[in-house]
Amino acid sequence: MMSVKMAVVFGTRPEAIKLAPLGQILAHLPNVGYIGINTGQHSSLMPSVMERFGVPTAYHLDLLAPGQALVELQTRILLETTRILVSESPDLVIVQGDTATAVMTAWAAFHCGIPLAHVEAGLRTHRPMTPFPEETYRRTISTFSRWNFAPSAQAARNLRRESAPGKIYITGNSVVDALHQILQWPPHSAPTFPKQKLHRVVATIHRRENHPYLSNIFKALNTLAAYENIELFFPLHPNPVVFSTALEAFSQGPVTLIEPMDYEDWIHFLRTADLIISDSGGLQEEAPILGIPLLIAREETERPEVVRSGYGYLVGHDYRRIVAMARDSLSGQLRFHKGSPYGDGHASERIAYHLMRAIHLEK
Repeated sequence: MMSVKMAVVFGTRPEAIKLAPLGQILAHLPNVGYIGINTGQHSSLMPSVMERFGVPTAYHLDLLAPGQALVELQTRILLETTRILVSESPDLVIVQGDTATAVMTAWAAFHCGIPLAHVEAGLRTHRPMTPFPEETYRRTISTFSRWNFAPSAQAARNLRRESAPGKIYITGNSVVDALHQILQWPPHSAPTFPKQKLHRVVATIHRRENHPYLSNIFKALNTLAAYENIELFFPLHPNPVVFSTALEAFSQGPVTLIEPMDYEDWIHFLRTADLIISDSGGLQEEAPILGIPLLIAREETERPEVVRSGYGYLVGHDYRRIVAMARDSLSGQLRFHKGSPYGDGHASERIAYHLMRAIHLEK
């Protein structure tokens, strides 16, 4: 029987979450040599994602250092992933999304002459600096990728318009696969945080393009939390700019600061929310699946399906707009669809099928 060696490379928690269901399939195929590589880009946020899904990780690189510039992290990722790929000589490399880990691993695979597969390909705002640096990262990966697994028809159209050289498959988003599993698991260490008020709001802000506007956004969150029928929780993100600004803005105010949680506990905690305010790409995918109204603290999104189909609303970083739309959401004046624009929870099966078939045809 044909044997194939696959390297799956991830470094952030979102990457691990979205690659874990695919790893479950590939790692247990009898004719696949599975190599999991964790660069450690989000080591503090990701102690056990792959392990919880039962997926082995052969390499833990821990490349993130305190105060490290982005270009330094990129250089270390490129050097270390190149070293491993030369040593292991896999038949293909799989990356996900638009992180420093994904783009530097794509460069490493390119230099090593190893075919690349890109999970969650084709997301675009069509503005190279928005978001920074992710838009440019994902465009770069598309120039290298032999197989592009698009989460939606829109993402596939983006790739076709750019004349992306690789093959394009519409598979859905594997985050749906992951959430379907996690929702069956009981939380194992989540704080209870019993609901004290009528409405619970959970907010997360971390993206670089929002750093100049953190004071506006945090002022809006403080205003909302001051209403007598609203409680607002904000998990502290480890990014130094966000962390220090949040501590200053919220330490004396009505917002409740909480520590980051393991992903499954985080999902169970989110289910207690009546509204999410976030600039996170992952939450744009997760909130509709969980059936929670979502306000997106960005001016535009590479996930237009969420807004176009009524799963969430863009509110940007304007203080008045955030407060007004949050109140409208909680009072029922805004309508939100539930479900997912990203498939039925079988994206990973489709990706595995297309990869195995492609390898079989090429060999």
